Amino acid sequence: MILGILQIIGGIAAVIAPFMDQSVNQAFSTVLGIGAIICGAIMYVYGYKVHNGSISAKIDILAAFVRIAGITTIIAGVFTVIANVIIGADVATEAITAIVTIVIGLIIIFISTKINDGKQTTGDKIIWVLLMIIFIIDVILSVFTIVAGLNPISLTVIVTGICDLLVYIFMVILLCDKDVKSEMGLN
Repeated sequence: MILGILQIIGGIAAVIAPFMDQSVNQAFSTVLGIGAIICGAIMYVYGYKVHNGSISAKIDILAAFVRIAGITTIIAGVFTVIANVIIGADVATEAITAIVTIVIGLIIIFISTKINDGKQTTGDKIIWVLLMIIFIIDVILSVFTIVAGLNPISLTVIVTGICDLLVYIFMVILLCDKDVKSEMGLN
């Protein structure tokens, strides 16, 4: 929920930035800001649903998290491509980037449907290993984000890094949970 709120605040700041600094491209910043606000709202709603218990089964929490990652990958990617075209990036290159981003997002969403489909297949075991690798890499990247926020000091970067770190540590712990492992055919 905190990560979603931070993303929304960052998006609002991006929309407001051109009014405070004329060197910032208004359309570019606004498009990026709107994308960030949408992604932040989606993350917040997911966090709220976990917090209030409407998503409570461990395997469902994992599947929903992965689904949200896929959805926000697509949204952030498309808004970034649009923003880049606004500032003059090559349309063909950005179109290819958009297609690749959408395909990656759709693959992530597809994977999320396999996590809690009730079947225990070899695919589930592969997904478990891939998620473990990805989440561990994200833990490491979160630590780098925190360190990057120390010089120069950026409270937003540090807090975002800490939130990311906590989220991905919890995802690693969730993957190691015996119920999740059992649901994914690892016990």
